[in-house]
Amino acid sequence: MRVLVSQERTSLSLVDECLRRIAELDSGRDGLGAVLALNPQARAQAEAADEQLERTGRQRGPLHGIPVLIKDVFETEGIPTTFGCAAFQGYVPRQDAVAVRRLRAAGAIVLGKTSTPDLAMSWLSDSSNGSNTVNSRSAAHEPGGSSAGSAVAVASGLAPAGLGSDTGGSVRVPASFNGVVGLRPTTGLVSPDGMSSLVTAQDTPGPLAGCVDDAAVLLQVLAGHQRPVDGARRPLGSYRLGVLALPAEPVVWDGADEVAAVVDAALARLAGEGARILDDVVVPDLPALMRDSSLYLTTARDDIDAFLASRPELGSSSFLDLYYAEVFPESLDLAELLATRSQSSVQLRAERLANRRRLQDAVVREMRSLRLDALVYPTVRVPAPLRDRNRESLPSRLLPVNTLIASQADLPALTLPAGTTDAGLPVGLELLGRPGTDGPLLGLGRAVEGALRDG
Repeated sequence: MRVLVSQERTSLSLVDECLRRIAELDSGRDGLGAVLALNPQARAQAEAADEQLERTGRQRGPLHGIPVLIKDVFETEGIPTTFGCAAFQGYVPRQDAVAVRRLRAAGAIVLGKTSTPDLAMSWLSDSSNGSNTVNSRSAAHEPGGSSAGSAVAVASGLAPAGLGSDTGGSVRVPASFNGVVGLRPTTGLVSPDGMSSLVTAQDTPGPLAGCVDDAAVLLQVLAGHQRPVDGARRPLGSYRLGVLALPAEPVVWDGADEVAAVVDAALARLAGEGARILDDVVVPDLPALMRDSSLYLTTARDDIDAFLASRPELGSSSFLDLYYAEVFPESLDLAELLATRSQSSVQLRAERLANRRRLQDAVVREMRSLRLDALVYPTVRVPAPLRDRNRESLPSRLLPVNTLIASQADLPALTLPAGTTDAGLPVGLELLGRPGTDGPLLGLGRAVEGALRDG
């Protein structure tokens, strides 16, 4: 980790600094609105970590004494967990989600919980729990979702690292909008047990961090690996990157030209540092493959129902219970789509799942034929939109994200800060790898990060 605990820099001092910044920047009407609940035992646990280090000279693990903020879709023992939904306020889990348990086992101090839309159902931040999270660079703009609070917290120095979850881009969209590093691991690499479900076949925990090195340490811990997962160090000039040709979007949002200019400038810097860049890489039939492998309207309601049924103490037996109780905010447009869709057939579910493999095969085939280490493209085609936009003409579900490609193809993807617009809003560059290449992808990310930072 970039931040380390030692005899001189104690865990307690780090926790106190984070708590001070949360009190100063996050609270009140004009605060960031990123943190929902704090761990009342955080300072005592930090003191215990310091005592252990002083007494034994040994750290518990690679995150010894490091404060981490946890997205509120993960169950945390002894700390309220709402899954972003006002209906579940007061729920205090009896045990941690697997990802949280692994963070604690590696020595991390769980500092608290961060904001998210209800059941992680949006790429923006709207939530029934009233968190009103804002972008770390501009209170007038969206922070992105659904890992809104964790991304804002890392970007604002409320904690050195954050845990998010990613279904269709919920780690990478807010990472892009707030100028931090976000990783979607290969689906299945990190256990989602103890995390609320949206689309079970796509859901995965993922780290948010200030740099690639920190994201690599977090992935090592989350995946349960004993050794670093970031692969061999290679110079940028040894990589071949393909710029993915993207289909047109049906809705026009402001700022697309600005994002394209920032990404083009970043790619020019990478080429100037020796990276081999191939333009206009086409994945055949990509729009049709994306359409036919989408699971949101096919499985999400059933997957949410299965999660709720597994936790009767929440008091809601189905998604429709919550919807007809008018729990969800009106701006959460995916909720209305899920409530009004007809029940999916078993055959349709099976077809959509099979099409995910076809999508992956098409992407990987093109990468192999061109000998590419990664595909690259803007994480989101626009900068963070205004919070007071016209939500009828620009609904959150139509935000022009490119993150769905990795999610539906079960591929690892890493977003890095590529630069900012003239208004100072961050722009993310996404790197898409082949199946199971999370380590090499992080190695590439480190090389790209160095070139963009130095440029």
